Amino acid sequence: MDRKALIAIIICGVVMLLYYPFILPMFSPKKTKPAEEIKEEVVSEKRADMKAEAEQQPLLKPSTQTIPPQIELPIQEVTIENGLLKMVWSNEGAALKSIKLKQFKDVAAKDILELLKDTYTEYHPLAIDTFAQKMSFQRQRYNILEHSANKIVFTTKLEEGINIIKTIDLPSDKYNINMDIVLENTTDTEVSFSYNVIASSMITHEGEPSTDMAAVVGVDVGNKRTKLLHTAPKEFPSRNESVGIVWAGSTNKYFATILKPVSSDSVASINAQAFDVMGALTNEKADTGDFMVSLQTNKFRIPPQQSVKHSYLYFMGPKKEDVLEHYDTLDTLLSYGWLTSISKVLLAFLNAVHRVIPNYGISIIILTIIIKAMLFPLTRKSQLSMFRMQQLQPMISQLKEKYKHDKQRMGKEQMLLFKKHGANPMSGCLPMLLQLPVFFALFRTLQLSFEMRQAPFMFWINDLSRPDTLLLLPFTIPFLGNALNILPLIMTGASFAQMKLTPKAPAADSQAQAQQKMMSFMPIMFVFILYNMPSGLTVYWTTSTIFSIIESLVIRRSIKKIKIK
Repeated sequence: MDRKALIAIIICGVVMLLYYPFILPMFSPKKTKPAEEIKEEVVSEKRADMKAEAEQQPLLKPSTQTIPPQIELPIQEVTIENGLLKMVWSNEGAALKSIKLKQFKDVAAKDILELLKDTYTEYHPLAIDTFAQKMSFQRQRYNILEHSANKIVFTTKLEEGINIIKTIDLPSDKYNINMDIVLENTTDTEVSFSYNVIASSMITHEGEPSTDMAAVVGVDVGNKRTKLLHTAPKEFPSRNESVGIVWAGSTNKYFATILKPVSSDSVASINAQAFDVMGALTNEKADTGDFMVSLQTNKFRIPPQQSVKHSYLYFMGPKKEDVLEHYDTLDTLLSYGWLTSISKVLLAFLNAVHRVIPNYGISIIILTIIIKAMLFPLTRKSQLSMFRMQQLQPMISQLKEKYKHDKQRMGKEQMLLFKKHGANPMSGCLPMLLQLPVFFALFRTLQLSFEMRQAPFMFWINDLSRPDTLLLLPFTIPFLGNALNILPLIMTGASFAQMKLTPKAPAADSQAQAQQKMMSFMPIMFVFILYNMPSGLTVYWTTSTIFSIIESLVIRRSIKKIKIK
């Protein structure tokens, strides 16, 4: 193998090593700007007019105060459920305390998945935590006016003559609730205020908190397109005042909780803030992955003896295409980076095979076979060219000796020789280069797609989204950890066998010998790359390597030696 081919393969390896920590973030969904930058953006004239008009009207101006814990109303908890969800609500804050997804297991695959962490924080989803300058409003206790299997009505009366009626309605077999907040002005004076509602809080951890959990905002950018703004826990606190916000919430690796107002004109900003270890809000980064996302409304006016109603949809479910497609614009949550289009095609194929053979491991193997079959003509041509290079090596050595003082002439004569005998020194790595986009897209697909979550294959491989750990060792292997993962080891052995069968040009000098020796370490490098990656990916790579061995055996039998004249 010549220097150019070697450099190309080394570059491929380096790209694979650097892809996740460095390259992927450059193509990931755009992160939310810090608050001070967002404030500098131009706000729509409509919003500016609304604010100016509101400031000219008599405002309800109660003194800023903190709501103390109430004792006159006891805390009550009520439950509503359908075939997919079971929720527990509290009359303190009219808040959501628990979300159980009946169709899914927790990370340990033992119990029904609880989507909210069981913590002692007082900030729970869908509570109004700030109302007309009243702080800690999430402590306000409501009366439960109505409760049935799929409906709850909370009410509370404020001293300022404002009544709040919050209605929760749970449709059958849906991953959402519909929430109406009605604000009644029982006074003889027009009032104006805004409120802050908690869109998401303490979503359960799944995946790495630093990379798989985030506050998310959907922004309407026109032409029926929604942009996903993604804020990692290390970037908290954050504030987003973009024009056109259509929903907000939080996400982990496989699930999301999203608050979507029926009217996006009511949204002033989205705030994300971390919790400390005691469950209190802090202005620090969310190092533990615990945080809250809240939605602040624009100021609105209520005429005397009238009311306004704000309607919301609250989604609580899996980031799965066949689920999200039923919720307008929420499919934006399915982002696989800059290769999203390829990832979606691969996922569609895996799902199609899975409907026939309900095993995603088998689906991956079938996908691998199809990819190898499509690339077989190129692979055969590549190996034939490499074999011809091997046969031409004596003549190449003669040219190097003959024109050793004229490198330009030597290069020209070599190219003529390659052309005459149909050899291409760069064709050896062409199939690998063509596989790289598929490899990266499949990596993102198997890493992020919900379908791989807890998907068993066979034997010890019971989750294709995680490494195929057979057992934990009593010691730690540097750079690899203490888990014994079998598939990367099988792949390494198969890679060594593939190298032995792949045609190589004889090492004519010490430089060529050094290159071939370096190439012999490539399988070891792949061990470090793939050892702790999802087992679905190593199933693909191992199967691909084994079929490459079969291809080499078939091609070697069909190649006839070239007679050099």
